[in-house]
Order: sequence, then structure tokens, then C-alpha cells
Amino acid sequence: MFVTIISIISTAGMTLLWGIAGMTAAGLPYCKTNKSLRSGKTFLLWTGGAALLLSALWYGAILSQLFTSGWLFAEGTVKTLIPLTLVPQLYVAAAVLPKLKSLRDSGGEPPTPATLRIVAHPSVALSCLAAALASGISAFSAVFAQPVLPGPVEIAQRFMLVALLLMVPAIFARGRYRKVVQGEQLHRRPIFRLLKFVSAGLLTVLTAIAILVTQILTGVSASKLPEASDMMNHDRMDEGGGTVTRMSGGSGPHDHRQHHSNHQADTVEVAALTGDLSDPADVKFELVAQRKKISLASGAVVDAWTYNGEIAPELRVKHGDMVEVKLINRDLDSGVTIHWHGYNVPNAMDGVPGMTQNIVKPGQSFTYKFRAAQEGTYWLHSHQQASEQVGKGLFGTLIVEPAQETEVYDEQLTVINHRWETDQGYKKAFGSHDDWQRKRVAPGKTVKLRIVNAHNHSEKYLLQGTDFRIASIDGMRIQDPQPLSDQTAFRLGSGGRYDVIFTMPDHPVFFKLGDSQRESSPGILFYTDSPPEKPVLRAETAEFDPSDYGKPVANDVTAASRFDREFLMILGNEMGFYNGNFHFLWTINGEVYPKVPTFVVKEGDRVKTTFVNKSLTEHPMHLHGHHMTVLKKNGEKVKTPWLTDTLNVMPGESYEVAFIADNPGMWMDHCHNLDHAATGMVLHLMYDHVRPSYEVGTRSGNLPD
Repeated sequence: MFVTIISIISTAGMTLLWGIAGMTAAGLPYCKTNKSLRSGKTFLLWTGGAALLLSALWYGAILSQLFTSGWLFAEGTVKTLIPLTLVPQLYVAAAVLPKLKSLRDSGGEPPTPATLRIVAHPSVALSCLAAALASGISAFSAVFAQPVLPGPVEIAQRFMLVALLLMVPAIFARGRYRKVVQGEQLHRRPIFRLLKFVSAGLLTVLTAIAILVTQILTGVSASKLPEASDMMNHDRMDEGGGTVTRMSGGSGPHDHRQHHSNHQADTVEVAALTGDLSDPADVKFELVAQRKKISLASGAVVDAWTYNGEIAPELRVKHGDMVEVKLINRDLDSGVTIHWHGYNVPNAMDGVPGMTQNIVKPGQSFTYKFRAAQEGTYWLHSHQQASEQVGKGLFGTLIVEPAQETEVYDEQLTVINHRWETDQGYKKAFGSHDDWQRKRVAPGKTVKLRIVNAHNHSEKYLLQGTDFRIASIDGMRIQDPQPLSDQTAFRLGSGGRYDVIFTMPDHPVFFKLGDSQRESSPGILFYTDSPPEKPVLRAETAEFDPSDYGKPVANDVTAASRFDREFLMILGNEMGFYNGNFHFLWTINGEVYPKVPTFVVKEGDRVKTTFVNKSLTEHPMHLHGHHMTVLKKNGEKVKTPWLTDTLNVMPGESYEVAFIADNPGMWMDHCHNLDHAATGMVLHLMYDHVRPSYEVGTRSGNLPD
């Protein structure tokens, strides 16, 4: 993020200075005296020198990023933006500025024709303007068009844009130079110069508009999503550098469909990946998707979409239970599903419309059945247009208790955080509580908080008044969790879960959302005898780091493992079109779905994925059907590898994670800031012996995000 800020400031400054230098250079041939020419030349030299110093600052920042963060963070800038700015600036520094500096006063009035021919040469003004345009494009790219893994075409496009925008100024510069060479007198007639300036500007603007309109028309057409698709990107298969799979079979990059169809006997449909359903259900639930007006504790009213007409219904089962959940859609026209976030169910039960099932339309039902093979804290939500449906309230919790409890808790609270759109504006709440709750707990009692972040962005939490332990992350137990100071804050990305344990002292304990200065955030006040009038909070001094906590997880993947496949996901952003509409896009490897490749694995593979966040915001990356072991952060081995299903990658961070491909199917791998997924920050993990059963698109109504 620091390098991005430096890039924006320095390139914006370069744009301004080179633009001033270009206008100054265009005015030099009009100088009537050596004195005025000397003044203009001096000003141009100082302006150009300052621009070059800013350029050196920017190049130094990129070089620093290259050494501290690695090639993947700097690659796009080094390949695309540095050449774009360096070419015109080198020409100015090597050819233009030295020539101007070497000009000597002839001692006479006016300047000699030879001097005027030098300062009127088109290369003087145009090179400065080229440097300004290149710097402006670089400033724009730092925020709105980040180059990620650029190819030759993308690199060339920016050079072509500079050339096109210079065409009109070049015409005027050549005409001016021709007059000087022919000995014609250039006159400083303000009105005519103004008209020329306005004409040149207008023509340049018209050129830019023509380029922009062409880009818009092309972008709208190219970004349209297909009416129907099986969600596999047949023309873009990434096998992670491993052995060939059934998807390619070594048959060439354009033969995936044909080769895939020739191996039907070796494959299985997604719909058949149900797991063993022969055993009767130990516990049954029914969830009815329906519209319902819900009142929060403050009285604010939510026009909600709910399961069973309530906020976050809880399904509580025992480890080992056969669970059956019948989903009924009462009145939600767009259809619904249930995705078991973080729970590694068989693929056909994963609840992704168009990938693992069809949507449940009004009046229809669908039954999910799976063995509760993982204990811990999980949640469930619709994956049909999830950015809208989760926002409106289609979510709940899944709590899987141990078959035989080894630890006893006197109090257990499930705390699900969400931001609601109400008749009084947006409000954050724990369930329906958008205020402070008060709960009496006797001293010495053990309290367990199951915290779920159902909001679209990461949230900070404070627990003050007692030391505490984080007992599990994303349902996975932490081995030997040590006490944390009550001035330690912890952060959960969207979709993430922490189990937090503390022993009630003989004084109040405060649990709240956000930092200590945000008094309006929801919270829970635990007290022993009588509650205080309001919480007394202290500023936090540290933030919890899971990479240095507890003991390392013990499993079959470590940083030293040999991996069968290695994938790269560079997370970026740009302005562009998605499905015909203009958006701020969040990209994977410079592309959005469906242009992002499908990752293909074989069952049993050891798979490593590297996340690199070059973008301006965080991305909680969520892989369905698997838990990832976090091995490295920012290129260094973590002290305590841990298991997670939703890894929050902050701007400027990189992580290496790994998993065993032991749950066959088609799986989403996406950012769980669901508005990011809704505009294409999605790709799919595909086992090579699995074939699609459903289609996505407007024809079927299956619209996952």
C-alpha cells in the first residue's frame, strides 16, 4: 500500500511538471528577446529536473518493493509502466535538456534563427508532453488499471495510447517548426495562440473520446456473460505445472472438450458426488426461505430475507451425526441454496447454483444430507446472488459439538456479526443486537464465544477485562493456545470464525466490535453483580497474529513438501466492464471470471497456492470443500502453520497455502467480500475425473457469487 501511495503522488506530480514543461517548451519559439528565451529555458530546465527527481523517487520505491516483496508484486509495473515513462524521460534527459542548457546568448536581439530552430524542433515540446502523458497513464494505472502479469499486447497498448494522444499536438508542432525553418516570424498574438491552444486541446479531447468510446463499446460486448455455461473454462486450463490430466491429456490447448468427451467412462458427474446417503438421518432440520420484516434491538426495521423468518437460525449437531436439512423456498423469486461455509461436505451438497445443484425456486425444495465429520463453528448461507442474499439475511450457523465433550463451558454464546440495511440506514449488529447486550456471569465461570463474521469486510474485535485464548480458527482447534492480553485486538475476514474462551473475573468484561474509540458499535457487557452504566475501554496495543500462536498443525503438507501442482493467484483491481456494466473490478491474475483459468488437479495431489495481494483492499480468499494449511507469509515460513478455509490477505501481503486434493468435485475458490465475487473475483478448482451436471446463466437462473 505504501508503494501504491508513493506511486500515485510521484506520478501525479510528474504529470503536472512534465505538462508545464511541455507548454513552456511550446512557447519558446515565440520569444522575441534572448532575455525572455533565457528565462523560459531556465524555467523548463528546473521543471524538467524536478520531474526527473520525482521519477527517481518512484523508481526507487518500485526497486524497494522488488527487493522487499518480490518480483510478483513489481512485475506488472516493471514490465509496463517503467518502460512507458522511462523512454520519453530518457530522451528528454539525454537529448533535450542538455541541448537547451548548451544554448548561449548571441548577445544580440532577437534570438538567432539557429537558436529558434533548436527550440522549435517538435521533439522538444512533444517529448515533454509524452513524458506527461506516460506519467498520467501510470498514475491512473496505479489505482484503476493495475498491470498484472502483462503480455506484449497490454504493454504495447499504453505506448499506442500515448502516440495517439500526441497526434494533434504533433501536427501543430510540425507546422510551427516549418514556419521557423522557412524564416517566418512567429507572433505572440494572445487571441490566436489561445484559439490554437483551444483547437489543439479540443482535437486531443475528441481523440481521447473516440478512443474511450471504442474501448467502451468493445468492453461492453466482450464482458457479457454467456446465457448458459457449465462453469468450466475449457479454453483456459491451468494444471499447476504438474503432470497432464484428463482435461488435457497432452492433446493440445484447444482440444479440452473433445478429449474430455472421449473419457466419459473414466469420469463422474457432480450430481453423483453425494457421499454415502444409505444411513438414516440422526438429526433433521427444515429451513424455509422467506421474506420477513425484522426489528433490531434499537427499533430499526430490516426488510429481510431469512431462513425460518429469523436472524441466523442455529443448527446444532454432534460430531458423527448424519445431518439432513430440507430447504424450502416460500417466496424468494430469484431462488435460493444453502452453502455450508467451511464444511467439507460431498460436492453435490455444497450448495453452489449451476455448479453443484440448481436453484430452489419458489414452491420447490432441496434436501441436503451429509455426515458431520468436522467439529467446530461454521455457518451457512445462500450462494445464489450471494452478495445480495447474504446481505439481506439469508444465513445461519452450524455448530458441531464433539461426540464426547472433553472441555466443559459454563456459558456458550454464538455471536454472528453483520451489517444490516434498515429504515434508519446501515447498522452493524450481533444478530439482532445493534446495541450493548448485558449478561450476568458468576466469577470463575468459563465462557466460550463462537464468533462469526457474516459482514462483507473484515472486522476488528476487542475483549477487555480479562485474558483470553483463541481456541479455534475456522472450526479447526488450535493446539496449546496461550493466554492473550486483554489489550490484544483480533481481526476476522469476511466468512471467518474464531472460538474465544475466557474465565470470568470478579469485575466486568467487555466484548465489542471495532476499536476502543467506536462507542456506537455493538457489544456484550459481562458482569457479576450489577452492570456498570457503560463500558470502560482501553486502547488496544497489539493485534493477534495466527502465524505465531499455539503449536504448528501436524498434517501431510509442510513448507518442505514436494507439491504435485503449484498455482498462483495475484489479486488486483482495475476499472472495467463486467456483464455489460461499468464496475471497479477485482481481478485474479489480471482477469475476471470467466476469463480466469480453471485450476485442474488429480485426486490425491498435494497442491500449493500462492496468494499475492497487489490491490488496494483486503481479500478473504475462500476455497470450498477443503481446509488450507498456511505455510508462508510474505515469503517467510510462519512459526505456527494453521488450518483455515477463509484466509484474509491484506494489501501488500502474500501467502503460500497448501492442501491435499481429497474431496473430488468442482469447487469455487473466490474472494468472500461477496461484492468482489459478484464482479468476477472467482475461479474454480476442478478434479480431472469430474464432469459438470448443471449450467450457470440467465437461461437456468443459476447465478452464483
